[in-house]
Amino acid sequence: MTDRAIIVAILILLSVIKGIFFVLFEQITVRKLRKNPKTKDVLGLEFMSGWDILNTAQALAMPKR
Repeated sequence: MTDRAIIVAILILLSVIKGIFFVLFEQITVRKLRKNPKTKDVLGLEFMSGWDILNTAQALAMPKR
């Protein structure tokens, strides 16, 4: 294998791992937030399936004002 093929393989592997962590984040965190009536309305509109996951990730990434 060439160096380029190894780098591409590592990038693909990291992308798959990132996708797995993204799904785990949804399963663990966002489901708990959806069940809580206080936070259910704060998650924002769901334009497409999984949009509330992105809203939650953005809220956790932004600093508090």
